[in-house]
Amino acid sequence: MGRIGYPSGMEMHAIKLYALWCFGAFLAGSIPFGLVLVRLAGKGDVRAHGSGNIGATNVMRAGGKGLGIATLLLDAAKGFLPVYLAKCAHFQPEFLAFVALAAVAGHVFTPWLKFQGGKGVATALGAVLAYHAAMVLPALGAFVLLLLVFRYVSLGSVVAAVVLLLTVMGFMGEWARPPIHEGMAQWPILAWALLVGLVIRKHAPNINRLVQGTESRFWGAKKNA
Repeated sequence: MGRIGYPSGMEMHAIKLYALWCFGAFLAGSIPFGLVLVRLAGKGDVRAHGSGNIGATNVMRAGGKGLGIATLLLDAAKGFLPVYLAKCAHFQPEFLAFVALAAVAGHVFTPWLKFQGGKGVATALGAVLAYHAAMVLPALGAFVLLLLVFRYVSLGSVVAAVVLLLTVMGFMGEWARPPIHEGMAQWPILAWALLVGLVIRKHAPNINRLVQGTESRFWGAKKNA
């Protein structure tokens, strides 16, 4: 046992191990697949097109549907794999939530692009699928409904992020809530709240354009600024 008030040797080992997993998840999330794919396709810098984002929606604008779908899958994979591997290593859901947060943070603040990354939606999707797949359904349903009705990807993404947090908190029913221990519930809720906050913060310009009525729709006529 360590001294009172200080972590024991075993606890310090666990803390270092957790930090290493989170760092690995951050590095995985930081790979800017959208930028790489568009450049490899000879389409230039995706940041010079449309919204300037490196995510799948803007990649689709810059390089076509094929590149957009590939970016979506790869961005989701870099969220899925770290959480899935940590799950296979028998880490508890309370820690897995922070692995998910680290992967999304890596995408949003990628060090390879001066910490100016994407919006984190696809990476968050992959992380949720690995964490507890049922959590995806309420958020995905909200996203699809809003996209079909209003045709704004940004609106659907922001509302889906909020629904995801409500799902973690149990508002969508126990069937969708992750299997977290009641005595530790505050920690995964904190991690998912921070993740959702990152996604919403990255959509701030989109929210402003939605309010002003100048946001571009996913299909159909575009609004003029």
